Amino acid sequence: MEHAIGLDIGGSKIAGAAFDEKGRELAQIARPIPDSYEDFLETCRVVVWQLEQAHGQADSIGVCAPYADANVCANLPFLVGKNLRRDLEILFSRSVPFGNDANCAALAEALEGAGKNHRAVFGLIMGTGVGGGFVLNGQVWAGTNGLCGEIGHMALPYYEESDGERVPCGCGQTGCIEKLIAGAALARLYQTLTGREADAKQIAEQARRGDADALRVLDRYYTIVAKAMIAVLHSFDPDIITVSGGLNSLPGLYEEVPKRWGRYAVCKNPATKFVPATFGATAGVRGAALLGKNG
Repeated sequence: MEHAIGLDIGGSKIAGAAFDEKGRELAQIARPIPDSYEDFLETCRVVVWQLEQAHGQADSIGVCAPYADANVCANLPFLVGKNLRRDLEILFSRSVPFGNDANCAALAEALEGAGKNHRAVFGLIMGTGVGGGFVLNGQVWAGTNGLCGEIGHMALPYYEESDGERVPCGCGQTGCIEKLIAGAALARLYQTLTGREADAKQIAEQARRGDADALRVLDRYYTIVAKAMIAVLHSFDPDIITVSGGLNSLPGLYEEVPKRWGRYAVCKNPATKFVPATFGATAGVRGAALLGKNG
């Protein structure tokens, strides 16, 4: 049976999954990240071996990780300076396409998820961080430096003081979109407007119960997100934006943000759709398998 394998390298685990030719998941395996490069490669080998033992040799293997390219892996120090893609290709005796997690998630949504049948798909990740990937005509557009879609590290368009404090970002800038719409930013906004503390999950739960303060905070927050989406609309002008990550189930998100972005867009009635992603936490590994399948 034809099938493809995806490997998703995270900060704490390596997840592998096999998918058949129709995109159905056959199996998934996860193993903890080891402490050395040699053990890391061995763990990758074992995960693929176990999947192939159950389903036969894969027609292709693809890899995704939260890095711009295969050799920029700073949150796993033992990978820095290693030629990961080359070594994986030697290990598996075949070409192994490599993509970052946002691009792979966007590819999964574009080909098999919420963005299917759309020409230009932007996959937005909103959670602990903010990032994205862009798929055009079924192909990931990563850019010359692998930075396409990194809207989290752009300045928020139309910023006002009421949008929240402009705090320093890990990228070295201040006032990045990530620092104004990620989960921690929503919590800061809640504290500023109410004088109390709550995390994003608690705010969402309170809003679903009709709490006036939580609804007031989300009302302001959705305006900030709408401003952030101007960076997407004016840069990529996609047919659809699919939203994944820990904030993608906030009540009212998909109704309120498109209502507001026309205030700031050059085109006052953007036709772009704004919808929840289909695959959630499995989007990266699915996209990695598609990356391998599509070469």
